Amino acid sequence: MQTNKNLSQCSIGKYQRAIRAVSKDMNEEGVIDFDLYSITSAHQFYSLKKEIFGNDYFDSKDTRGNRMYSVAMNHYYEFLCSRE
Repeated sequence: MQTNKNLSQCSIGKYQRAIRAVSKDMNEEGVIDFDLYSITSAHQFYSLKKEIFGNDYFDSKDTRGNRMYSVAMNHYYEFLCSRE
């Protein structure tokens, strides 16, 4: 998830764990039936990100987590954009 932003390895690890948590939660919520890391297209990820951000469970968890999950999703989107 290294992009042109200067994120520390520690921050990258935390964001990666957050993406895995979102993937697990959204699978359990029935929003998706795959791992978010299987998406390699920024365009596809952006569309899915909007849907996830509209999910009540995600919003509640993201609020409790001080927006860590939405920030992680945004960083991953930027990472995908940088690869295209």
